[in-house]
Amino acid sequence: MIVLHKPYWGKNESNLVVQALKTSDGVGDGIYTKQLVHEIQKITHAKYGFAVPSCTHGLELACRALGIGPGDEVIVPAFTLSSTANCVVLTGARPVFADIDEATYCIDPASISRLITKKTKGIIVVHYAGMPCDMEKIKKIAKQHKLFIIEDAAHCIGSYYKGKMLGTFGDVGVFSFHGTKNVCSGEGGMVVTNNKKLAEKMDIFRANGTNRSAFLDHRVSLYTWVSPGSSFLLSDILAALLLSQMKHLSVISKKRTAIAHTYMKAFQHIPTLQLPVVPSGAKPNWHIFAVRLETPEKASAFTAFMKAHGITASRHYVPLHTSLMGKRLSGKQFIHLPVAQQVAETLIRLPIYPGLTKKEVSHIIKTVHLFYA
Repeated sequence: MIVLHKPYWGKNESNLVVQALKTSDGVGDGIYTKQLVHEIQKITHAKYGFAVPSCTHGLELACRALGIGPGDEVIVPAFTLSSTANCVVLTGARPVFADIDEATYCIDPASISRLITKKTKGIIVVHYAGMPCDMEKIKKIAKQHKLFIIEDAAHCIGSYYKGKMLGTFGDVGVFSFHGTKNVCSGEGGMVVTNNKKLAEKMDIFRANGTNRSAFLDHRVSLYTWVSPGSSFLLSDILAALLLSQMKHLSVISKKRTAIAHTYMKAFQHIPTLQLPVVPSGAKPNWHIFAVRLETPEKASAFTAFMKAHGITASRHYVPLHTSLMGKRLSGKQFIHLPVAQQVAETLIRLPIYPGLTKKEVSHIIKTVHLFYA
């Protein structure tokens, strides 16, 4: 069975993890974590970076630092993982679900504008599949209404828009290193920001609300509890694995891009199959290769057909506003979001990862054509 995704791990990862086991106690902010943060800062040009156990933790950390709470609203896309909304819910605030763009599957700026109220404090954007949201319009909206922007850049390591890596356009950017991502350590994440005050708040919250960093840097004489917080530190062992992965980032992106281009060329003459749209100025990392079929029924038939031929192809998110939790949060204010619903019912992800062989890619392409034949 050709799987949907697979980590690009090799001997370098194994060697560095073994080395870390011998030289590190695995505690967060160790020697490998510091090197990893430096690597991320170097490619994102961010002044501050924090390695966290997951992108989910990173989003929660950002929300805590931004001070949102009961009575506040934060606009999020409906087509995303529950983490994007949970980070808001856990503060006592309410996520408000926005529709998405039909071409990129990213949050629609027009939908954001319609949802802003006096309670709105910020926007969380998701750059779906490593494709950029319309950040020019979104930043203009945020500035006009004095809203913060968190970039859920879970799909984005190695994705660029107009020369800048996605995750660096807002107040805070959060990356994922989950086992399904281009660069991965099974679990893991990274938060980046250029805002000193936010960085200081996140640094305290992630260390159980203590002045841990200041104490370790000899800026204070006592290690003590100074604020509410939790434990959001990534193990140094996983950081070692990620450090090795980061050295392969350009290779991983090139291999994924080559497969994506092969797909695009092979499927361009299937008129009813909607292919990915790359916005002008974007250089995606091709974290996901998603196609759209004509109807939900055909999408279901397609996944079944691919599976019968030894290929994993699957749909993605159930729109959050239609989920049990989403309906409970929205209550009587439930809003119909037609694009998110339609995309969820017709979008299919095809396998794409560096380890795919030419024979496997050829088999996938032939099977798609066979389905349409």
